[in-house]
Order: sequence, then C-alpha cells, then structure tokens
Amino acid sequence: MTPRGVIVLAVAAAVSVAGATWQLQANSSGYEEAQRGERLLPDLLAKANDVAAIVISQADNTVRIERAGTSYILGGSGYPVKGGKFQTAIVATASLEKFDAKTARPDKYPLIEVEPPADKTANSRLIRFEDASGNDLGEIILGKKARGRLGGAVGDGQYVRLPGETQSWLARGVVDADVKLETWVDNAITDMNVEFVVRAVFQPTGGPELMVRRTGVTEGGQPKFELNRVPDGKKPKNDLTLRYAATDLGNVNFVDVRKDQGGDVVQRATLMMADGLTAEFRITADDWVSLHVVNDGQDKTTTKDLKARTQGWQYKLADYKLKQLQLTMSDLTEDVTE
Repeated sequence: MTPRGVIVLAVAAAVSVAGATWQLQANSSGYEEAQRGERLLPDLLAKANDVAAIVISQADNTVRIERAGTSYILGGSGYPVKGGKFQTAIVATASLEKFDAKTARPDKYPLIEVEPPADKTANSRLIRFEDASGNDLGEIILGKKARGRLGGAVGDGQYVRLPGETQSWLARGVVDADVKLETWVDNAITDMNVEFVVRAVFQPTGGPELMVRRTGVTEGGQPKFELNRVPDGKKPKNDLTLRYAATDLGNVNFVDVRKDQGGDVVQRATLMMADGLTAEFRITADDWVSLHVVNDGQDKTTTKDLKARTQGWQYKLADYKLKQLQLTMSDLTEDVTE
C-alpha cells in the first residue's frame, strides 16, 4: 500500500525521565549534557516553505503527502488530505529537542522503537521532508512516545534517532506520524446514522439476491429486520445478525484509495435510508469498491456531501469490511432444528 504521509503533533516540554525497566540510559557525558535543548533538525523550520512532500515509511509501507497549490493530497491517488496536517507535521518535527541521551546499542533499539524503519518487523517510522526536486530537507526516525515522562505540566516526549547516527535520544515533543491511511485522510465512505437504515440488498456472485428490511422494533426496543426468501429448512440466525447485516453498510471505511479505474462489477450491495437516500456499493473482480448514489434523499446536504466525497474514487476495504458487503444466505441463516 502506498497512500501518502503526514503527521499530527503534540509538541511538549520536559524535565528528566528516570523510569521503567525497559528504558535504556546512555552513559551521560559532558558533551551529551551540552546538547540538551538542541533541535534534532535545526534547519527544518526555516525551510518549511520549501517542503513539497512529506514521506513516512515503516517496513514495506510508505505514505506520501504532496503539496498541490494551496491544498495537499496523497501521492499517487491525489486524494485530499485533512486540512492542517501538512503544516503540523513540519512544525511538530522541527520542534523536537534533545532532552536525554539514550542507548547507542543497535540491539537495544527495538525497546524504544528506533530500530531501522526498513526492517520488516520495525515499529519505528522514518519521516522525510522533500523539496519540489525531491531533495532531502531533513529526516528522522520516530520511536516510542513517552507520554508524561518528562515531568512537569507538559511532560510528553518521544524516542528518536537521526539516520546514520547510533545515538538515540529522548526528545522533547511528540510527532504522531503513522503509515495508516486514516491518520491523514477522512477515510469514511459512508457515515450514516444507522438508526435510519431501512433496507440493505446484497447481490452475491452466483447466488440469490438477499434483502434485509426493517419491519419495526424488537421487544427490547432495537430496530427489527427480516430476511426475504428464506429457503425451506432454514431460518434467520437471530435479530442481531440481521440488524448488523443492514446497518453495517451505513459505516464503511477504506484502507486504500485510487482514482476510479472501472472494471467488471461482480457484486453489489445497496443501502437505503429512511429519507429515500439509496447508495450502491459496486465490487470489482479485484475487490476494489466504488459507491454510487442511485437515489437522492430528502436531506440534500447529506446527499451532496456523499456524492462529492465518493464520485471518481475506488476503495480498498479491510477484509472483514469487504465481507460485510458480500453476505450470502448461509451467512444469515441456519438449519431449522426440531
């Protein structure tokens, strides 16, 4: 997966950290003491206006955010990034200050998550800032956060290491950098009030169409749904299974995104809301999903927003979420027992 990169910060301040058995203290020297308060990337803030891209990498994953005029997008797909993330990433990283020297032993790096980020099992992340020509404006390895470990009213820090250097540091400040897509973009496809879901229709490959529709409320006051065309010898599993079959379509998030490339649609799942808004998920043979509004709802604002966010895009879902769009009769029924 190669979406894009950006960061959320929480620049903090500090006092000393003694503590936890897993923490590794480097042998303090006068030289190390003299460095306390130094910026890890002292030139980055002055070059902030030159930053054209931010890249975060961890193991086999890379996230890239690019400047696009006055806005910011995911590298590759062009999907819009949440406002403010780009600038926050720069300020957060540029503000990291050396607070306490830690281990310089590579075998101890994993304990504070400053091991080489390219390792397949790495928990560390490399954040890199590039200009428009791809030149390096600064990079740093981000490790485990040290919330509250600096003492005082603003006692948050983070373990870090500069690439090419063996010395690691507990830094004053926090950079919330991750390669997960949802950290940087609004990854909702549908975000509906599930109390107003009235129907879901599933068209699985090679099987009968399923319809789960709302019929009222259960004895416990929860929305009640029924399944159509239940085969002889079968019965719906339970009220909860049917309710989730319908309402799960109201909250669907993606883990990757690309421009809509079309492709053969092999499965569909349709969601209908109480105001008439009807949206169809279309699943291609390679498991990319697009959403299409096939009937506008009475709430024109919601309909307009849904169309604006989803038109022209295809999404990759987590396996469990894709399965929720691909329900079959066997998922919703069980044998009748005497």
